[in-house]
Amino acid sequence: MTDVTVIGTGGMGAAIARNLLRADYRVAVWNRDRARLAPLETAGAVALDHPHEMFSSPVVFSVLADDAAVREVFFDGHVLDTAPAGAVHANLATVGPALAEEAATVHADKGVGYVAAPMFGGVPVAEAGKLDIVTAGAPEQVERVRPALEAISSRVWPVGDSPRQANVVKVAGQVLIASAIQSLSEAVSIGERGGVDAKTLVELFTSTITPGPVYTNYGGRIARGAYTPAGFTPVLGRKDVDLARAQAASTGLGLPVADLLSALLTETIDAGHEQDDWASLADTQRHRDLGEAAR
Repeated sequence: MTDVTVIGTGGMGAAIARNLLRADYRVAVWNRDRARLAPLETAGAVALDHPHEMFSSPVVFSVLADDAAVREVFFDGHVLDTAPAGAVHANLATVGPALAEEAATVHADKGVGYVAAPMFGGVPVAEAGKLDIVTAGAPEQVERVRPALEAISSRVWPVGDSPRQANVVKVAGQVLIASAIQSLSEAVSIGERGGVDAKTLVELFTSTITPGPVYTNYGGRIARGAYTPAGFTPVLGRKDVDLARAQAASTGLGLPVADLLSALLTETIDAGHEQDDWASLADTQRHRDLGEAAR
């Protein structure tokens, strides 16, 4: 029997599985593309042939792309019917708060615990085991998964007893990150058109006005024009910003900056950056002339 199953072994999921293995957890893995499982099998993980096998572990971590993928695997696939009593599913993906609320109900109806545990940090952070993980759910269920979460993170941040609360925090944070990228892109483009070197600008700004990993990491990409390989695409960024807009709308709150960011991310996707990093917002900004607006 394995200790933890990781569902979804893209860049983030694979890094999480490897860190669990390094922490001496017995790990099972499943992915739609089975070719992604081979390196993890070599590292010691047990590759599953079908998601119905996921609850061979008492704890399941899912790292799926979006609401639709979670719904397909966990709701439509009836995998919860196979879960033993006391099993817990921790969803590490960025999904909408409404989906988290629905998931909590569906899981409870099947006698399965559900913890929302979205992450802050890209693939390099995941590989280093330094993620910040926001958790919400029944306290006893959060405690069940906490040791495994601590094995892949620098800190676990409990924010409430309702799973949706963790996803509210995550989508709010994604708006902040997108805002940082766009703001830094605009500042750099002002400087560049005024004859100042981008690398100098980014070093100055991130050492004084805007210190911190978000500005430093994305500032480096912006200065170099380095948008591949993508750590996080504008398609996923727009999805997260739109989740934040939907959450805000559900409470009667307007988000003028998030509305603009959604349009800017759409413009960047339409400009051919669909598979690039969302730092490619800077490329769109660099080519924007007076009078142009996000379409």
